[in-house]
Amino acid sequence: MSTKRRLTAAACAAFALAAVTATTASAASPTASTQAAASVGQTAVTLRGAVDPNGSATTYAFQWGSNPSYGQQTPNRSAGSGTSGREVSFRLRGLTPGTTYHYRIVATNADGTTVGSDRSVRTDLPPATAPTILSTAPFSPYANSVTLTALVNPGGAAATYRFQFGTTNTYGAETFAASIPAGVQPVAVRIPLNGLQERTTYHFRAVVSNRRGTVVGPDVTFTTGPFAPAMIGARTRPGKQRRSHPYFVTTGVLRLPAGVGVADGCTGIVGVRFTNGSRTVASRRVRLDPGHCSYSLRVRAVPPAGKSKLRVRVRFYGNSILSPQDARSYLVSLK
Repeated sequence: MSTKRRLTAAACAAFALAAVTATTASAASPTASTQAAASVGQTAVTLRGAVDPNGSATTYAFQWGSNPSYGQQTPNRSAGSGTSGREVSFRLRGLTPGTTYHYRIVATNADGTTVGSDRSVRTDLPPATAPTILSTAPFSPYANSVTLTALVNPGGAAATYRFQFGTTNTYGAETFAASIPAGVQPVAVRIPLNGLQERTTYHFRAVVSNRRGTVVGPDVTFTTGPFAPAMIGARTRPGKQRRSHPYFVTTGVLRLPAGVGVADGCTGIVGVRFTNGSRTVASRRVRLDPGHCSYSLRVRAVPPAGKSKLRVRVRFYGNSILSPQDARSYLVSLK
């Protein structure tokens, strides 16, 4: 080969190598960074970021939500296929005033996905108004204690709340004041009371204040314990398909003692056990059906060989104000 041909071949090889190297260098996932939000309003913000496609067709979106787990994402948009960074944005609407949101940018091309860092933005609050009390209720009264609760909207400003209480509707005592951050969403508040008299009816009401005014909730009553034990009823019958797949259905109702309301008393777990002597053949637990204290359990239970009957044992495991109770046990048969 002549010197001229050797030089030409070498030049071609060098050019081809340079082209491959350039192609390899240009194949890269995008670069993306999350930037500070802009145009923040009560219900909308503009999420901002920067994306460098690094030479490949790239799309971007913003992940967002009320915590760093996000949970929502904006539609994908094109960031082009350039080789330099460009600013991108998305106007997010329908947000809640006075709420902190987390967000980050996500950019994707054929070579990979890049996720920007987490940032947060808080939407603006509307002009403050007087707070509102949406509801008040006692929670789990014991023999000498109770937790007073309320659902409060602070009215777009920092607020304080307290409870007035006593044995008449003139009250005469009140709890310490606690604070609620500025916001426009309902907030559940509670304060425990101890040292109350047994078997006594008390009155209470919530009092909430912010810089625009003070509101007083309605009068509510509760009665302290101790309370008589609950009674658990139970009935068991064989299922219809007992030959091919034998099972029993146990149903019943928790009967509450005087002074205990459904909201406090109809909570907790009921369990059923099918036994043969000291041996447990089958068992299952279920939560009481809220509102009317009923329950229903379906259990596959097969008597041991040579036996036709099983003993049923039903137990209510108690809750914050009622002690555990057992129903009277009884025998059942598949025959």
